[in-house]
Amino acid sequence: MKTKSLMIAGVLSMISAAAFAQTNPVAQVHRDNAQIRQDVKEIHQETREIKRDNAVIAAKQTQVAAGEQQLKAERGERNALARAEHVDVKKGDLAGAQQLDQARRAEQQNIKVEKQAIKHDEKVIAHRSVDKHQEQLARRDEKLERHADKVKRDHDAAKI
Repeated sequence: MKTKSLMIAGVLSMISAAAFAQTNPVAQVHRDNAQIRQDVKEIHQETREIKRDNAVIAAKQTQVAAGEQQLKAERGERNALARAEHVDVKKGDLAGAQQLDQARRAEQQNIKVEKQAIKHDEKVIAHRSVDKHQEQLARRDEKLERHADKVKRDHDAAKI
């Protein structure tokens, strides 16, 4: 029984040694280096994508700011029409007041549409910002994994 166990252990030892011998250390280092190069390429690609996302978000924010400026100007026009309408009502010119009222209502509708567009753009920006943040977190996690792999490879290479 004892000799049988020793024989099995010896055979398994030879099989594991043969399996280990099949892995050429130089080839392993080459594979590791190729993996590192691939990881670096992926990092650069992800960095470009993040920069692109930042540019898109900045452009959208610029559009939102311009829309808010336009909205402010339209509100000013609406308020001017309302003041003119009140002046006409005080004078007793109801026809002129009615025309100004219609113009003010049309302006108010335009303002409402503009506000909706701005809110939509702000939501789009918020979603893109969240997506970008999630990508950055995933990228950081991948970097940590790659670093751990690199440390392990370096440690294994030092043993060779």
